[in-house]
Amino acid sequence: GFSGFLVQAAILILLLLFGDVHLGIGIDPADVPWLLILGVVALVAVGLVVTVLKIKKLRDRVVPVVKEAWAALKVVLQQPSRAFGLLGSNFVYWNVLGITLWLTLQAVGSDLSYGSALFAAAGTSLLAGFMPVPGGVGVAEATMTALLVTFGVDQSTAFAVTVAYRVITFYLPALEGFFGARWLSKHGYV
Repeated sequence: GFSGFLVQAAILILLLLFGDVHLGIGIDPADVPWLLILGVVALVAVGLVVTVLKIKKLRDRVVPVVKEAWAALKVVLQQPSRAFGLLGSNFVYWNVLGITLWLTLQAVGSDLSYGSALFAAAGTSLLAGFMPVPGGVGVAEATMTALLVTFGVDQSTAFAVTVAYRVITFYLPALEGFFGARWLSKHGYV
C-alpha cells in the first residue's frame, strides 16, 4: 500500500512539474516557494512524530505498525529486484488506469491529454483513499468529475466518463472476481 502511495505521489508531482497538466489555478510551478513548502512539511512531520512519541496511547498503537512496516521495507530494499518489481508494477498499474481513462475520454470525443488523464486517475485515487468510505464510492466519482472539469472537460461529459471509468475499473472486476471466487471455492482451490 505504501509503495502505491509513493508511486501515485511521484506521478502527480512529475506531471505537475514536467507534464502538460494545467490545473487552471494560475500558479506557475516555478513561482512556488518549494523550500518553504518542504520546510512546512518537515515541521508537520516532526510534530506528528513528537506527538506520537509523547502520547502513550498513540505510541502503543502507532509504533508497532511502523516497526512492522520498516521491517517489510528493509526486506524489499535489500533486494533491488523486489523494490523495482514493487514500484515498477505500481507504475505500470497507474499507467494502465491512465490509459483506460484517456481511452474513455477519447470514446466520447474529448481531446484531453494522456498526462491529464493519468493525473485525474492517480489524483482521484489518492484523494479518495483519505476518505473513510469503502472503495471511495461517491468520493471518487465526485473527485474525478471535478478534476476533469478543471482540465476543461464539459461537466456532463466528465460525469459520464467518470461513471464509465469507474464501472470499467471498479465494478466489473468485482463482478468477475465474485464468479471466479465461487468457481475456485466450488472446485476446492480456496
